Amino acid sequence: MDSRGFSGHRFMGKVAIVTGAASGIGRATASRFASEGASVVGNDRDGRGLADAIASLSGDEHLAIPGDIADEETATRMTEAALERFGRIDVLVNNAGIFFAKDVTDVTTRDIERVFGINFIGMIWTCKHVIPGMLENGKGVIINLGSVSAFTGQEQEGKSQFLYNSSKAAVVQFSISLATRYARQGIRVTSVCPGVVRTNIMAAVYPDESDRATVIEAGAEAMTALGRPTDPDEIAATIAFLASDDATAIVGSPVIADGGFLVR
Repeated sequence: MDSRGFSGHRFMGKVAIVTGAASGIGRATASRFASEGASVVGNDRDGRGLADAIASLSGDEHLAIPGDIADEETATRMTEAALERFGRIDVLVNNAGIFFAKDVTDVTTRDIERVFGINFIGMIWTCKHVIPGMLENGKGVIINLGSVSAFTGQEQEGKSQFLYNSSKAAVVQFSISLATRYARQGIRVTSVCPGVVRTNIMAAVYPDESDRATVIEAGAEAMTALGRPTDPDEIAATIAFLASDDATAIVGSPVIADGGFLVR
């Protein structure tokens, strides 16, 4: 049972990979899949946090694969470990991501490589290695984490989010392109675009947790129709729905789960 009190069996016998599983949306998603019967293969750069997250899951058929998903080697190792242990991969949730704010006049090559490496290139590597097995099985679901930032211009502390927003826009288009390529071969691909969520993704901008919480809460109150941030569990519930057989008609289109940010 997850922290929202849900218990079901939609993913009994299935295997789900979740990147960025040590905290936030990724951890909540891993918990949700496990609570519904899935075996979870979690990845994160934070090895200690990942180990804790995987140990907390219901059931005992889970794997922790630490590593930087921006490196293809991590995606290769994770896929091979999943197939060796479970023999299949049914769901891939590309959740790993970092936040970034800096004006284009100050950006460096390292900044670009780091943000796109984690937020977008890592998704290419995981899909490259997971899709062949899904094609062999004739089915699979891939859910990529975008953001409402893919559709807007934003600033944070007087600095542009252009690089972060551009990486998330790339995720949305990547998902559309994979969806049209593989839908008739049984692989359903889409993206989820959250808004203001209670996570630690902005830790680099607001290292103090109380400051970060204040900014997130105040921003959501002003900018969303809901008047509050969404919880990671709420986004995890959306992801679980999209991965289930209840969502077979949702192909390619980004799913906006933003508490009414864009409509505000």
